[in-house]
Amino acid sequence: MDPAKQPVSPSLAEEKEPATQHISSAQDAEPAPREKAKLSARSMVRLYVVMTVGYLVSTMQGYDGSLMGAINAMEPYHRSFGLNGAGSSTGVVFIIYNIAQIAAFPLCGYIADVWGRKPCIFIGCLIVLIGTAVQGAANNLGQFIGGRFVLGFGAVVAHAAAPAYTVELAHPDYRGLTAGMYNNFWWIGNILASWTTYGTNLNLTTSWAWRVPTILQAALPSIAMVLILILPESPRWLVANDRYDEALAILAKYHGEGEAEAPIVQLQYKQIIEDHQETDNGRWWDYRELIATRSARYRIGLVVATAFFGQWSGNNVVSYFMPEMIRNAGITSSNTQLLINAINAINAINAINAICCWLASMIGASLLDKAGRRNMMMSGLLGGLISYILLTAFTAETATKPNLSYAVIVFIFTFGVSYAMGMTPSATLYPMECLENRTRGKGSAIKFVFLNIATMTNTYGVSVGIRKIGWKLYLVYIIWIAIEIVLIYLFFVETKGKTLEELKQIFESKNPRKASLQKGRVVRDSEVGVKAE
Repeated sequence: MDPAKQPVSPSLAEEKEPATQHISSAQDAEPAPREKAKLSARSMVRLYVVMTVGYLVSTMQGYDGSLMGAINAMEPYHRSFGLNGAGSSTGVVFIIYNIAQIAAFPLCGYIADVWGRKPCIFIGCLIVLIGTAVQGAANNLGQFIGGRFVLGFGAVVAHAAAPAYTVELAHPDYRGLTAGMYNNFWWIGNILASWTTYGTNLNLTTSWAWRVPTILQAALPSIAMVLILILPESPRWLVANDRYDEALAILAKYHGEGEAEAPIVQLQYKQIIEDHQETDNGRWWDYRELIATRSARYRIGLVVATAFFGQWSGNNVVSYFMPEMIRNAGITSSNTQLLINAINAINAINAINAICCWLASMIGASLLDKAGRRNMMMSGLLGGLISYILLTAFTAETATKPNLSYAVIVFIFTFGVSYAMGMTPSATLYPMECLENRTRGKGSAIKFVFLNIATMTNTYGVSVGIRKIGWKLYLVYIIWIAIEIVLIYLFFVETKGKTLEELKQIFESKNPRKASLQKGRVVRDSEVGVKAE
């Protein structure tokens, strides 16, 4: 249906100014004054159910990340496949998951953009179930690696669509809070896997010590598959496919208490349609539009940078190689290593309750709409940098001063708390905000290509490096985290306080970072481009 022929409210029929379009935020650009939505409103409660699908996919990712780090310390796992916890073979087991995710990226863009966000999530979860079955039943290393490949392939298909689905359906008043929580649930998966593996390793001595937590991984994608069947499609994807009535109905139900004439519904509906009419959706296989213009290159540059920052900030060492870090600190009991791995999921000082880490990331998400994405990322990395400096210094002295081993553990925890609060909420939210509606599916796929390249090189390098040079490897991360902070300060755009469509004006400005930080209204002028008023 042509949106021009669709009956809309007077607010949608208003004529634009011939020369300029004034947009700074949802509040400034609205057709009528409105009150901020209440978190207890009925439509917001409905949105929480929608967000749950994304949270489940994120939990699934976190479960796998912690699972492999934990079972890598188990003797039954080593006996099953002839591994020893580090070295080249262990690195292959880890990176095959990432190789699979790189192999899946063309399929991700196709399903997400052509079939929709919902089918992409469903298919991805289904493939994860198959991979889990193969991995859990493995009797040799080849079969285990094959299961890891299938599991990784499905995980990225689901994970490529789930963040876009979450961001596109989030209420603009609380996008930082609700969509920012997406990545926070990685910690829930981490907690579940860490304590499950600790329990099985403590009570089982056969291969079931690692098979049980592996098989339990199937629970999360199963729930997500059932739930996604009864939830709405992304309204932005619907508009892109000329299904305007459905898009308006979904916006009204989930953002406007069922009222299609609600100001926030009218604002978003108008902006989504205008954005769709001004751009060509292109072909699903043509990725050139991601670099076709200066603003597009700036956008994808931030996406790729965030992908690398999310993996090269020292967090992979803590997630995958916690047992090796503990050995470097002078603690060698296998059960002690696994217990500390579970405790590390909280990343909190003076605490052994794993849920504290999730709470730290929840606090970070609650601050995103106030402090902004840039400030939260920089502060999180700064805390991580200080922690890495200290844990490196103490680890270097543990050979002669064994009691410093526990100080190392403390600063491993403080690193995690800093990273969880500052980086975890934005690591997935921010790239989705930077991408345009028409390129979000493709851009999300590209993000996972680079994220897995970063993870693969990082994890394999750590697997070998931590065995050969031990704690000296941490020095690399100290230097790199400092570089990340500088790059975020110089180039990262602030996305808080604007609808997804309004960010287009920011990225088209001469200096997007500067434009995003200026107070006042953003003006789009046909002659001078974008400037601050």
